[in-house]
Amino acid sequence: MFRKPTRLLAGLVCLGLLGAAFAVPAGATSRAQSTQGVTDDEITVVALVSDLDGLRSKGFNLPEKLTTANLLKRWQGYADSYCQQLAADGTKGVKASGDSCTINGRKIVVKPAVWDPIDATTFDQACTQATQDNSPFVVVNGNGYRQSSLACITVDNQTPMFYGESVYDELVKASGNRLISLGLSAETNAATTASLLSKAELAEKSAKIGILSGNEPGIKAAGDALEKELKKSGYDVVEKVEVNTLQADPTAINRESGAAVATLQAAGADTVMILIPFTATSGYYQEQARSAATFKNIIIDASSSLCTQFGASRTPAEVVGAPCVTTWDTRALATKDGVKEDNTFEAACRETFDDFSNQTSQAGVPAGDVTAGGVTYTEDLPPNECTMMSVLVPAIAKAGKSLTWDKVYKNILKTGKSDAAYMSNGEGSFAKKKPYFADSVHIQTLNTANAQTAKDANGTFNGCPAPVNCWIPVPVDDQEWFPIVQR
Repeated sequence: MFRKPTRLLAGLVCLGLLGAAFAVPAGATSRAQSTQGVTDDEITVVALVSDLDGLRSKGFNLPEKLTTANLLKRWQGYADSYCQQLAADGTKGVKASGDSCTINGRKIVVKPAVWDPIDATTFDQACTQATQDNSPFVVVNGNGYRQSSLACITVDNQTPMFYGESVYDELVKASGNRLISLGLSAETNAATTASLLSKAELAEKSAKIGILSGNEPGIKAAGDALEKELKKSGYDVVEKVEVNTLQADPTAINRESGAAVATLQAAGADTVMILIPFTATSGYYQEQARSAATFKNIIIDASSSLCTQFGASRTPAEVVGAPCVTTWDTRALATKDGVKEDNTFEAACRETFDDFSNQTSQAGVPAGDVTAGGVTYTEDLPPNECTMMSVLVPAIAKAGKSLTWDKVYKNILKTGKSDAAYMSNGEGSFAKKKPYFADSVHIQTLNTANAQTAKDANGTFNGCPAPVNCWIPVPVDDQEWFPIVQR
């Protein structure tokens, strides 16, 4: 079930999940969707970003580079760069003059809409700001925006969105052609994970499996689908616990995840598959240690920024050793003796990022830089922003002067295989019945490092590219990446 935006609606919004007509909230534009966010000289794109300036004003000590403006600059920088590239290639209707670039006379202008990272009630407020205060052509988000608020954008406000993480089938259907994503659908993620359990020897057929899920729609969809796929594959699922991850109180959420340990023990589980975010699992891990529960934990990447490079830097040490099935990549090597080299596309993303951010980025360093031993390691490129704009900008150009989202959406689905940064073995694809980009997954485990970790002779920090936690890929019979399983 989808939630309503926080702004008062004119009357009741009657939301049918499949094929129903959606009422337009008060304050939402009554213009045809095909013209929204498009003028004679501008295409408005709204980027949903974390309100880092707001955090700083509340007294949080953030690195100097972590600002709302710098997050926005990533989107505008890549939009401008890909426009310039199309102009250099002679793409019809695309013209560049110095730093300025237009597509059929229109410049892509990226505007911000923000949410408070420590207040879960602000996601729908960000939706209202994005869709009703700005009326954009499309909304974009690389990571961090809550799945449960996506429907506010694509269903309630009928605004197109390109999302950098995972979605779920019910939402995709309700959104029509207004939702595309980089990450896998929850159902595909579940089917792929179930197929890997035996192949990667993550769980024996005799395992007593428990699932730690949540009631947030995307996580719940992944948990339900995983339970179904595991049973279909002959596994014994003895218990599924759903934590109330929709509530705004992190302490209450972690109390619930901690209480899940006793429930799973009572059910006889020996293997627990975890789908909720790390912000919700500290209670679980602490209670597992306190009660000496001997679960084998397996992480399924169904939550925001879970098994990503940035997420690793903020992941609790209790997660060390637990495998994570994910499409997101790391800069660490399985051998822990070096840093993964950029592919051709990643190298171009890095060059562009370094140019518009006026710095020299370093692989594996989280946003905002890291300082250790008097040395500052410069933040890495933002892979999702680069990958998404590499798809979106050409699709806009191909749509011609009479720009509509229907045309852009069709162009995106016709993209076929395309390059990817830090995900899916370096490439993904869209197709007519595949509005998500990822094509493959691998297994990673958390490896710890911090400012006190000495730099090895091979230039790494206990195998990590920077003095912060990292994910280490785990090949299976010399194979790292595995194709997704679609149902």
